[in-house]
Amino acid sequence: MKWKKWGKSSTPKETEKQSPQKEPDGQKKKRRLKISELFYNNHFVMAFSLVCALILWFVMAMTNTTERPWEVSGVAVDVVLSDAAQQANLKVFEQSDTTATVSVTGNGVIVNRLQSSDLTVEATLTLSAEEIPNGLTEYTLPLEPRKAAGSELTDYQLVDVNPQEVTVLVDQYEEKTFTIESSLQYGRDNQYFYNEPSLSSESVTISGPKSSVDKVSRVVAEYETSDVLTSTRAFTCTLVAYDENGNQVEDQYLEYSIQEVDATVSVLPREECDLSPNGINMPESFPVSRMSVDPASIVIAGPEDALQNLDAIALEPVDFSEVDLDHTTFTRSISLPAGFKNINNAWEAEVTVNLEGYSQKSLTINKQNIVVQNAAAGQSVDVLTENLEIQVVGPQSQVEALTAANVYARLDMSGQANLTGAAELPVTISFTNASGCWAYGKYTVSVQVEKQ
Repeated sequence: MKWKKWGKSSTPKETEKQSPQKEPDGQKKKRRLKISELFYNNHFVMAFSLVCALILWFVMAMTNTTERPWEVSGVAVDVVLSDAAQQANLKVFEQSDTTATVSVTGNGVIVNRLQSSDLTVEATLTLSAEEIPNGLTEYTLPLEPRKAAGSELTDYQLVDVNPQEVTVLVDQYEEKTFTIESSLQYGRDNQYFYNEPSLSSESVTISGPKSSVDKVSRVVAEYETSDVLTSTRAFTCTLVAYDENGNQVEDQYLEYSIQEVDATVSVLPREECDLSPNGINMPESFPVSRMSVDPASIVIAGPEDALQNLDAIALEPVDFSEVDLDHTTFTRSISLPAGFKNINNAWEAEVTVNLEGYSQKSLTINKQNIVVQNAAAGQSVDVLTENLEIQVVGPQSQVEALTAANVYARLDMSGQANLTGAAELPVTISFTNASGCWAYGKYTVSVQVEKQ
């Protein structure tokens, strides 16, 4: 038995796709155009939007804002000082409002184009010379809106301003320049010397209300670290102002030309170094051990490599033409090589020449023992001095054995090629068979120089 499926059975005729019947010619129905369908047409929508915009603009252009003023925000508030106030160098250091909102009325086309730069708001501080404040003073001033000079938009009316007043702090303006002091706290090692910090700027200018600037007594570059410095270091230091009582001056109205400085601490190794005496016009055989120095040494600091190569510091030499039995102690300057630091800050030392066992006597040099040397070609030098008396100092045995025949006065004519006529020229005293002796004093001879 076969069961039939529920529902209509389809026949070949029913399943065939029936083509729409064609309307007879002349009998086509006219379709009605719906308005809603127009908004699906891009060209129509564009044209419609343009027309609406023009209508809206026309309505706004014809509308006056009298009933509902237009507000322009962000208008700058300017505080105007009277001539007397300006002459007293008054300045506004704080004001409660720097901008305001101005309400205006007028033609909508004009009003809608207004920007904050087309308006200004002024507060006037009128003071006479007798009313100039002594210190930071507060004033409350009314605000007045104005049309900005130079603006092309002027066909409108000013209605109101919000806020209607401004509070200002006023004082005389002052600026002072201070030398920057340094206060750096860091760990130290006794094996090193620490130079005073070198600052990137030596001074700072502080400006602001006179009453605030006058509080400042000094300015200090401060820095603190627990590190022990063993080499040169640089730090960025904050500038801090202090009053005359040592209290920190913290004032929001003070302005610094610079807020920080770089401080460099030069760190050098240090050691004790001997002072070495020496002499000029000194016999070659004179023992340097007979010369003592006080102080014998000083503490110096310098670059490590240079310090290692420095055995002693040579003093300014002692001129033995100034040394005799009555003159044995001399003050000589201490000079250090470039880059070194004298920690003791001692710049002079006393050099004492030990002449124990030495003696002194006078001798007369005859003219034949006055020797002319290095005369120029064609130059004739005639010694006019017949005798020259000198003082001789030396070991007692040598001085006792010394005679005038063993003493010579040598006249060196080097550098005198153009000299003519009479002259008084220095001579050098020398000895034979007395290597430890020297002449005390300076000596000259008279000569006549001619060109041959």
